[in-house]
Amino acid sequence: MSNSIEAVAPARNFAIDHLRAAMICVVMFGHALLPYVTVPRRFKDPATHASFDVVALFLYTFAMPLFFVTAGYAVAALFTRRGARGVFQNRLRTIFFPLLIAYFLLTPLTRASYQFAATVSTSGSLQMGIDVLLAGDWIRWSKAYHLWFLVSLLLYTAMAIGLRYGAISIAAGLSQRIAESSRALFQPITGPILLILIAAATLVPAYSLYDGDATTLPMQLHLFSFFIVGWFLHTHRDRLDDMAARPGAYVLIALLSLPVAAWSMRLRWFAPEQTDWFTGAIAGVSSAGVVVGMSFGLLGYFHRRFSEQPSPVGQYLSEASYWIFLIHLPLLIFVGGALSATALPATMKYLLTVAIVVPAVMATYHFGVRNSVLGRLLKGRPKETKN
Repeated sequence: MSNSIEAVAPARNFAIDHLRAAMICVVMFGHALLPYVTVPRRFKDPATHASFDVVALFLYTFAMPLFFVTAGYAVAALFTRRGARGVFQNRLRTIFFPLLIAYFLLTPLTRASYQFAATVSTSGSLQMGIDVLLAGDWIRWSKAYHLWFLVSLLLYTAMAIGLRYGAISIAAGLSQRIAESSRALFQPITGPILLILIAAATLVPAYSLYDGDATTLPMQLHLFSFFIVGWFLHTHRDRLDDMAARPGAYVLIALLSLPVAAWSMRLRWFAPEQTDWFTGAIAGVSSAGVVVGMSFGLLGYFHRRFSEQPSPVGQYLSEASYWIFLIHLPLLIFVGGALSATALPATMKYLLTVAIVVPAVMATYHFGVRNSVLGRLLKGRPKETKN
C-alpha cells in the first residue's frame, strides 16, 4: 500500500452504516408509493394522486445517489484496509454470488407480482389475477428489475479501482494530487455549489433526452459520480464535522429546489414532446439541488447523531438492509395488487401495504435469514466494533 492519504486505516463509521440502511428503507417506502402516482407505469392502482408523484420524486431524487455515496465510502474503506484483492474477494462473495442467486429466484417472482397486480388493477378481480399466476407465463428470466442496482455496484467498484490505478500508471503522485484536490468538494459553501454543477452535468441530459430512468446512460454516470464522491469523502472524512454543523441549511437547499424539480420533471413525464433542452436544464439543475442538499444534510445529521454512539436499531437495520433490498419489491407489488381490487382511498392502501409488507420482510430476516449461512453471506464481514 502506498503512503497516500488513503493509507490511514480508519475506524468503522457507524453513521455511514446507519445512513446506508436508512436509504434502503427509503427505497422500500418509495416503491410502495409507485402504484399511486399519476405517472404512467406498468402497474397502477385505480386510485392515484399527484401528491404521490411529488413525494416519490423527492425520495427517489436523492435516495439512490446518497446510497451510492455511502457505498463508495464503504468500498474506499475496504480498499484502504485490504487493497484491490480484498475488495475483489469481498464483492465476489457479498454481491456477485448473491446477485446470481437473487436473479434466478427473484426475477420470476417479481414478474409474477407485476402480472398479478396489473391484471387485478385493470379488471378489479382477484380471481383473474390468480388465474394469471396459475398460467405460469411469469416463469422466465430476462429483466433484472431492482437487481440492476447490484450490477451497477459491481461495475462502479471496478471502474473506481481501475481509475485509481490508471492515475498511478499515468504519472507518479497523480492519484495523490487528485485526492487532495477533491477536498474542494466538501468545503462548507463552495462544495455544494461545485457538486450541484457536477450533478447537473449528468442530470440535464438525463431529463432532456430521457425521462430520468436510472438505467439510462446519463443516470448511470450520475450515480457513478456520487459513488466517486463517497470514495473521496472517505479520504476527507474530517469534513463530516463541517456537514454536521449545519445539516438544516443543506436540507433547506433541497426543499427550495423541490417545487421547480417537481414541475419540470412532471412535464418531462407527461408531455415529452413539449420538453426542450431548456426545460431539461431546469429539471437537471433543480434535481441536482435536491440531491446535493439532502446528501450533505443527511450525511451531516447522521454523523452528528451516530458517529460516536451507534443506535442498536440502526445496527440491526444495517445488517438487515441487504435482505430488505432483495426481497421487498415482489412483496410490495403483490400486496399492492391485491389491494387494488378494493375501493379504499390511495392513502389507506399505501399504509396497509406498508403495514403488511414491512413486518413480513423483517420477520423473514429475523427468523429465517439473520443467523443463517445466507445471513452471514449478506453481511459480508464479521461484526466489528469501533476503535
